[in-house]
Amino acid sequence: MKPTSSDKYSVAWFKLAECVTRGEQERAFGVYRLLAHSFEDKAFALQLAGDLYLAFSDSASAVAKYEMAAQLYQESGRTGEAAAVYEHLYTISPAEKRYKEAAQVARASVGGP
Repeated sequence: MKPTSSDKYSVAWFKLAECVTRGEQERAFGVYRLLAHSFEDKAFALQLAGDLYLAFSDSASAVAKYEMAAQLYQESGRTGEAAAVYEHLYTISPAEKRYKEAAQVARASVGGP
């Protein structure tokens, strides 16, 4: 049986998780770079990069990627996703009140609490 493209994606996601679990940062980012080419959604790819940086305790790089992802989500009208990323940023950096405010503004534009 010939593997389908969805099988390849499943293997890539598994490999990515395995690398993170083992603490293999360089290898995880190598798998990420290959996997990211398959995403049509640039914001999602940036958010995933942020997740990886955070998993490897690089908060500064994670915050930078999350900020870019939130901006792209907002620019494309996906304010719910933008709000979620801003809320996540606020949990990482609670001293940065601008993240909480940005999340509230984004939530208000979708009609959320």
